[in-house]
Amino acid sequence: MNKAIWLGIGACLTILLTYSCNSGKKDEVTADNFTDYFFPTDSVKPFIYVFQEQSNPLDEKFFRIYRMETQGEASLVVERFNASFRITEGFTHDLKDSLRVVDYMVVDKDGIKRKANVLSARTFPFYDKDVAYFVADFPAHVDSLSMIYESRRQIVETDLEREIFNQKRKVIKVVDSLKLHLVDPRTRMSNTQLIVTDRFYAKGLGLIEWGSDELKVRYRLTKILTDEWWSEFAQIPQVKM
Repeated sequence: MNKAIWLGIGACLTILLTYSCNSGKKDEVTADNFTDYFFPTDSVKPFIYVFQEQSNPLDEKFFRIYRMETQGEASLVVERFNASFRITEGFTHDLKDSLRVVDYMVVDKDGIKRKANVLSARTFPFYDKDVAYFVADFPAHVDSLSMIYESRRQIVETDLEREIFNQKRKVIKVVDSLKLHLVDPRTRMSNTQLIVTDRFYAKGLGLIEWGSDELKVRYRLTKILTDEWWSEFAQIPQVKM
């Protein structure tokens, strides 16, 4: 990563990077935490979660989820697509190391896949009041600028219950405080946007709802589809490599 980028971020991100470098301790995944509220991790055959925006039913998000095993390593891949079936980003979580993100991919404005630089790799908190930090940087949608994605997620409620697909499930609420830093390495100037999102995870299903009052959007899980459906109907556009 170009060192000049960090010069424009200021003292706040300097402190954050110091935290990231010193947080190499692995989180212990035990039976009494909320691991079961993450996405199912046992299917090597992809399955599709369909999320629908409540005020605009035509606005859908698709998550394609599957387990991947190579040379003794086990990962869970979560690929995200928009309503036009265009991939927007992809997360690869290490199933043997506390669901840490070992690979994060974003698609830029030209439809080219970009491997992001992950600085802090936790996206899912395991315990009540636990905080998960995820920080990554990648090329922004504007030429010559870089985007720094800084997410702080904390479990705030653990005793919720929802009926999902005619079945009652235990649910936790996670508040995600997301900061998007747009940085110009030439001028050393940066601009930051803060977005607070509520995320709800159901035991045995994973993410079932997320929304932002600020952005006036709320997506809810409406369907779980097979990979056969995806192959037949999604007609995924080719993405440049």
